[in-house]
Amino acid sequence: MKVIRFNKHQFTPLTDTVITIGSFDGVHLAHQTILRKLKAESIARNCQSVVITFDPHPRNFLDQNNSTQTLSTIEEKIELLSEHDIDLLIIAPFNAEFAQLSPREYIDTFLIRYFNPKAILIGYDHRFGQYGAGDIHLLREYEKENIFEIIQFPIQTAHQITISSTEIRTLIAQNKFKIASQLLGRNYSISGKVVKGQQIGSELGYPTANIEIADQSKLIPNQGIYAAIAKTETAEYDAMLYIGNRPSIGTNLQQTIEVHFFNFNETIYGKTVSIELVEYVREDKKLTSWDELKIAIKKDEVNIKKILDIHHLHRVSLKKNPRTVIAILNYNGLSHLKENLHSILKYSPHDVDIYVIDNASTDESVTYIKENYPQVKLIILKSNYGYAEGYNKGLAQISADYFVLVNSDVWVDSDWITPLVKCMKKNPNCLAAQPKILSLKEKDYFEYAGAAGGFMDSLYYPFNRGRIVQLVEKDEAQYDTEIELFWASGAAFIVNARAFKVFGGFDGDYFAHQEEIDLCWRFKNAGGKILFTPDSKVYHLGGGTLAYESPNKLYLNFRNNLSTIFKNADGWRLFYILPIRLILDLLILIQYLVKGKPILSYKIMEAYIVSILSTFYLLHKKDETDQLCQQFSMGDKNKKGLLKGSIFLHYYLFSNKKYSQIHPQNFIS
Repeated sequence: MKVIRFNKHQFTPLTDTVITIGSFDGVHLAHQTILRKLKAESIARNCQSVVITFDPHPRNFLDQNNSTQTLSTIEEKIELLSEHDIDLLIIAPFNAEFAQLSPREYIDTFLIRYFNPKAILIGYDHRFGQYGAGDIHLLREYEKENIFEIIQFPIQTAHQITISSTEIRTLIAQNKFKIASQLLGRNYSISGKVVKGQQIGSELGYPTANIEIADQSKLIPNQGIYAAIAKTETAEYDAMLYIGNRPSIGTNLQQTIEVHFFNFNETIYGKTVSIELVEYVREDKKLTSWDELKIAIKKDEVNIKKILDIHHLHRVSLKKNPRTVIAILNYNGLSHLKENLHSILKYSPHDVDIYVIDNASTDESVTYIKENYPQVKLIILKSNYGYAEGYNKGLAQISADYFVLVNSDVWVDSDWITPLVKCMKKNPNCLAAQPKILSLKEKDYFEYAGAAGGFMDSLYYPFNRGRIVQLVEKDEAQYDTEIELFWASGAAFIVNARAFKVFGGFDGDYFAHQEEIDLCWRFKNAGGKILFTPDSKVYHLGGGTLAYESPNKLYLNFRNNLSTIFKNADGWRLFYILPIRLILDLLILIQYLVKGKPILSYKIMEAYIVSILSTFYLLHKKDETDQLCQQFSMGDKNKKGLLKGSIFLHYYLFSNKKYSQIHPQNFIS
């Protein structure tokens, strides 16, 4: 984007432009809608896209005794507008000469003379010319003469609130930063140079950077303590922000803006720092002693860290280009890597890094990757930690906004990453999402382990949309709708990286199988969502590590399922669910005996014995899980995706052998 400070004596008139005009204070969501349309129209008409804005803000020039505090300085506005791929930004000086232009003079001697627009995009309340006398009706007269086309945008709302700079200023004045952020499409921020203070923060054990705001028209929020994110030139840090006149250390002191960075120990005097305000914590108040002040700051620190942990779960959806990483766990999977890795590389966006986390393979996997795919990043673990702990240890070494976890026996034939990221970004409470998973052996059919998303029945038996019990459906686009799930398949899914880490990752005790159900259940107990998007598609071999009726796999499935229920189900439900499960699983055990598979029967019995002997340990894990979900709660427990009845009754008694045959009313909504 080229930035031009307009000067009529030096400005070379433009031809063939599509323009939009306005203050663009804050560059909020409504502005962003106009900017996207501006770019689209300029491409369609083969014209330059031009944004015309003013400095100073027109209201501040016209009413200097009652100036408007702006959401963005001119420098911040330039940076925000530069994110929207605009060709030219024209900054026109709003002065006495400009303010006295009549509406027709404004159109004829400014817009037409210098910009020759083919189309003009304006908001619903656009006014112009002396006393704001010009409006849409005058512009329509020019449109009728085919001088230019007018595209007017109606009032835009979010959460039933009109999106406007005035409304956002009001919300900030009311300390409603969460709602203001939703209208802005990002957190409200202030920025300034770090200057030397009185070092009082250091004496209290909380050194602060004193921020000096150069532009006096910038809106400074109310005095108080805030949860914030502070950005330097090289990194960003969670932070505590103080705005106030320090009543605890003196009277009639000048207001200061001070920020304490967590996990930071650098000297940044003279450098510019940007501070995002996440949430108003409390008002500033006079404390009577030094010790009382220290105690209050310590309480603020604890509270703010919790606020920021929860905020980071949502914040990634506000990022324009969140960092996405593909992670493939490998153990002696050379044949799978040879068959599938090239497809993952071919169809991954160029800005997505690919990691292979190797679980101490004894084949030539690592050598093969180094020799054939040097662009793939390797994390080599010392032992085979299994799927669950292997991913935990590998992902702990990776910094990203989204982790895409995919099995080495997955093959793709199109970009499956971009739809997953889009799904996550448009649903801020979504912590994980799954693609459509088809069979690599029979590509017209769903794959047993993932299909079109995971669900649970009232006794917590898992099943899929596209596979119930042993019946796997053919994919005939019957499930090509985005839908909320109960769990996403570990064969291929995307997860909010911050959520993965703060919720403890996979349960390392599981080794393999159903650890993704356990993780997703934790997310849902904290109020998060799990989604399926049909716009993303992969092909999974299935049974690539252990065959579906492997004795060890059966043992892990039953043991881990019991552990998952114990840890995540409401405590009172366990008293009737576990006895019923024991009876039903006993029937499955007998069925294997009848089929002449005693080893499988033994593995079910072994899973129960181990689980019973681990009761006290599971109680401890349940307590930890409950506390974790409460600590990072995003709302009420989310039970969407639970079937009210038994999936076996639907399958065997009611002949509902397909998900599509089960009425939606049978699911908790």
